[in-house]
Amino acid sequence: MTKDGSNARKKAARELAAAEQIAYTEALRRVDQRTARISPTSEEPIAAAGAGQVTTRVSPPVAALTTDVVLIGHTGAVSCVAFGPDGRTLASGGDVTARLWDLATRQAISVLSGETGVISAAFSPDGGTLAIARPDEVTLWAIATGQITALTGCAGQVESVAFSPGGRTMASSEWQPPDLIDGSTQEGGTTTVRLWDLATGQATTLLSRQGCYAGRALAFHPGGRILACSPGMDGTLQLVDLATGQVITLTGHAYGIEAAAFSPDGRTLATGSCDYTVRLWDVTTAQTTSVLTPHGGYVVSVAFSPDGRILASTSTDRTVRLWDPATGQPTATLFGHTEFVRSAAFSPDGHTLATASMDGTVRLWTLREPS
Repeated sequence: MTKDGSNARKKAARELAAAEQIAYTEALRRVDQRTARISPTSEEPIAAAGAGQVTTRVSPPVAALTTDVVLIGHTGAVSCVAFGPDGRTLASGGDVTARLWDLATRQAISVLSGETGVISAAFSPDGGTLAIARPDEVTLWAIATGQITALTGCAGQVESVAFSPGGRTMASSEWQPPDLIDGSTQEGGTTTVRLWDLATGQATTLLSRQGCYAGRALAFHPGGRILACSPGMDGTLQLVDLATGQVITLTGHAYGIEAAAFSPDGRTLATGSCDYTVRLWDVTTAQTTSVLTPHGGYVVSVAFSPDGRILASTSTDRTVRLWDPATGQPTATLFGHTEFVRSAAFSPDGHTLATASMDGTVRLWTLREPS
């Protein structure tokens, strides 16, 4: 391996170690495993007739946007952002705090501190509650009263949380390292996806897979009946029918899926992976329709605009890419963050995109001027 290749390998391992909160040696092993399986610049051919057409899109040069709107307050890496449904409040999580921002003044109006870092956060559909995932717990923050309720029943490190469209249930994904499993000799650990009844605080285990590394992707279909989740880092995603228990497994990514998002009309699913690609799936057929190769790093977040006309993806390469999901064509690259971009969220009116980065900042990008 050349010196440049070795340096790139080490850089990728350092980024993965930070993203997954794992040891550098383990991250290096995963990078080597991924490199042996794929080339991030290779193109996937169109699928054979009868298997469903799959188109690979490679990014041409596109418009570059910058922003001067930066929300400062976090003292460490910022892992997640989420807009309140009224569009006036933004939540962000990172370091050891969750913060609520007034977007009119661009000031933090509430700060919730803890002993451990915030990994994921999600607003309830009515905006009254913010779910916060830390490595050791999930808490519900009642915005109006400030009351904090801890959910009991998690057995490992919580990776992500998501509310159902109706707001009556919440999903969480967690990973239990091997050294926390009594008598375990397995490699990887156990990933568990739970569904919480928020009226009772009780959880039901939907999926549990042993011998795998943490899966972060978690998203509800707009209809509320299907939950998309990654049960590990093997490149698969599972669609769970919450009414019947039926599970459909999506395969195609060469490495772990970090993020998933459904389009507002529920017809398309976008996934972002450590294989450097975004895939678009037809939800009805469970087949890939397009493979987008937008980044020079792991794709760790995907989000659709409220009208479904824009898809945003973020990466360890420090950029945000915007796409037209109907054509698979890129429309813009957003530069400004100085470390990798962990999360993205659209405002309810679709005019603004918020992004969170390991550089300790939250940025606001104006995509459309208010009419």
